[in-house]
Parts: sequence; C-alpha cells; structure tokens
Amino acid sequence: MRHNRRSLKLLAIVLLVLPALACQTITKAIMPNPAPPNPVSNSGEVSLSMDWLVTTDELIPISSDVGIMEWKSVQDTPGENRICRTFQGVSWSATPNEGMNCIFKVTTGISFDGVVKSMFRDGQFVEGEQAVNSTLTMDGEFAVYAGNYPNGHAVFDLVLLKDNLVYWSSVTLGVPVGETPQTIYQSAPEVIDAFLANVIKINLEKSK
Repeated sequence: MRHNRRSLKLLAIVLLVLPALACQTITKAIMPNPAPPNPVSNSGEVSLSMDWLVTTDELIPISSDVGIMEWKSVQDTPGENRICRTFQGVSWSATPNEGMNCIFKVTTGISFDGVVKSMFRDGQFVEGEQAVNSTLTMDGEFAVYAGNYPNGHAVFDLVLLKDNLVYWSSVTLGVPVGETPQTIYQSAPEVIDAFLANVIKINLEKSK
C-alpha cells in the first residue's frame, strides 16, 4: 500500500516527536479473553488454528509507521469458535500500547452489521467507537472503528467478515493533549489502515 508522505509526516509528529506525555497507568489489560460475537457457528466446518494469528516477530516489521517499536505477547486464547492473541507494545506513551488479533466463527448468513452490533453488545468494542472513512479495499465486508480506550489511548479496530469468519485486528495509540481518536486517524488514515490490514493479511495468508 502506498503511503501519503504528508500523512506519514503528521503521524510522526503526533506519535513520535512529541515528548512522552504521562498517561494513566493501567493495572490490568482490557483486551484479553474476548468472547466471540453471537451467534457463533458450532458446525465445525472450519478448524481454527493458533498458527493463523500474527506473532511478535511478524508485528515488529509492520509497526514502525504507527510509532510502536517493541511488542511482547501477553496471552494466547485458543478455542473451538474463536482464537485470540494479545500483545503489549512500547512507544512514546508512558502507558503500554495494547494490540489484539482474533479470528471468530460466525453463523452462515449473519450480516456484517449483525457482527458489529454483537461486538458492541458483548463489550469487544469500547462504548462510543465510531466508524471512520477507511482508505482500504479488501475482499469481504469490513470497517475501521476509532474510539477512546479505557487506559487513555485511542483504539483502532479493523473487522473483516469473510467466508463465515470474522478477522479482528486492534491497536491502541497514545493521545497527545488536544487530540482525539478521530483527529489522529484523520492525520494519517493510510498509516493506521495499513498496520491493521497487514495483520489480517497475515491471517489470511496463513489460513490458506
């Protein structure tokens, strides 16, 4: 994906050049152990594998543009109907960045809107997240959402519904004073989109 030079410069200013602003410290990660969207499929046509999920070694090369220099795996959550891997990363923010990659089974015929409503209802999306005008083109129904994460960061979520599977990529970024999740996204949508999409592209390649 070709990045816009002005957008990259703006994101660098927002995420890398500003001095480290103290964010409130969290004592417990919010992301681990998500439940799959309902209704899930128990038909067993697809056997999910933890090997499909992104690894820390795969995250690091695609994270520099979003200002995250290091990742560590926090928790693996295997399951019959969903698999997840959560991460913490290091950036200019005093609070660790949170990352997540999940794949869920869903019932045949469920709409994309139904999946999103379920994710809001079950608390997988934070309250108040809003869809943004994504720059992406993907094979399947998808959307990118932005919101205020409980640890003081902005959270960005990409959800793709394809072949009765939901692919979910999520990352939190520090919010400088005066910025909002929407303004951070608008400053460099291609950069944030590229990171989220690259995670799911790795999932799709591994699941072939």
